[in-house]
Amino acid sequence: MQQAMHLSETSLWRDYRAMSFVIWLSIAQTVSWGIMFYGFAVFIKPLTAEFDWSKAEITGAFTLSLLMVGLFSVSAGSVLDRFGGRWLMTGASALGAALLFIAAQIETLTAYYAVWIGLGLAMATTLYPSGFAVLVATLGTRARQGVTLMTLIAGFASTVFIPLISLLIDMVDWRDSFTLLGAMLLVTCVPIHAYVLRLERVPGAGQTVRPRIFSIDLKSGPVADALRNPVLWWIALCFTANSFVMAGVTVHIIPLMLERGFAMATIVATIALIGPMQVAGRIAVTIFERWLDFRKAGLISGIFLLLGFALLFQARPDNNLNYLFPIFYGGSLGIITIVRALAVPELIGSQAYGALNGLLGLASSLALAATPVLVSWVWLIGQSYTAPLFLLSAVALGSLLSFILAVKKVRS
Repeated sequence: MQQAMHLSETSLWRDYRAMSFVIWLSIAQTVSWGIMFYGFAVFIKPLTAEFDWSKAEITGAFTLSLLMVGLFSVSAGSVLDRFGGRWLMTGASALGAALLFIAAQIETLTAYYAVWIGLGLAMATTLYPSGFAVLVATLGTRARQGVTLMTLIAGFASTVFIPLISLLIDMVDWRDSFTLLGAMLLVTCVPIHAYVLRLERVPGAGQTVRPRIFSIDLKSGPVADALRNPVLWWIALCFTANSFVMAGVTVHIIPLMLERGFAMATIVATIALIGPMQVAGRIAVTIFERWLDFRKAGLISGIFLLLGFALLFQARPDNNLNYLFPIFYGGSLGIITIVRALAVPELIGSQAYGALNGLLGLASSLALAATPVLVSWVWLIGQSYTAPLFLLSAVALGSLLSFILAVKKVRS
């Protein structure tokens, strides 16, 4: 059954078994992203109200969580390469549920930090990189279709879970909300990973050499070969720069637009468009997949990102360009998610996908964690967001140029 799913040349859209496999994993991705990643921000207000912690103190926990995601991503990828994702992702989902139950009982900031450090470990082994590794190994040449479908479904995580968690907090209190979310993670993601992933193809099955988990073989093997390949470094620079831009916009878009004189209702409406535009970008990739190969998708994503910043530079309350910004920016983010998932097999090769994707994820996670503070420092230069906008635009340009150089290196 596993071989049939992997070796079949039938389009994913016509293979019920493979489609079912992807859809169930995508549901688990949606729940994991919605609860463990997007849910954090919703709890800031009730926690500040009850404990009088500052926003900086609370968000510091999420920064550490993201650092943990980056630090453990390589080890998680190595485990996936050798043993597959079934028990790793099942255990990580169970860990996430247990930590959410503990979060419902916390009384100190130290305990809250401990919970989110643990959730960083859970996220490192359950979110997109792990899901992509399973799809690439199991679906083979149809991985692009699987990745597109997964990101299309999981793209609704914030749309579904941010209002859902807000509603839960309003109906019960924040402690009961943590408990309910833990239960939701336990009854959905744990059984999906334990049951559905029995059909996965394990890349390292049959190997007798003991794998390196917490270190990388720099002398021989696919990881060592990739590290000597300039393509890996150019694509790493591309994705790290892209993560830098995304983190900067996510944290600073509200104060930036307030500085420009936008009303809060307009700002919320603008930001609300980003999620649907990400989904629209992924739908476009699905519809035009015959004509839009990996390289073209990466170029379009980079160009859209630059166009988005050009519009944001000119956006003012009297010209409505702020509503065009999320079309290009959100579309770029939606497309680059698919490009990220396919970069290793398309540009380097499918061997050691988990470890190599983990290395790329490590660099991106560090950028996600460091960018908000760095952009704040740049803001201090002129006490305005003009300098940060120039910085983010320059980094976006660097991301596009790095992608072009990576593709050229492959062709040469």
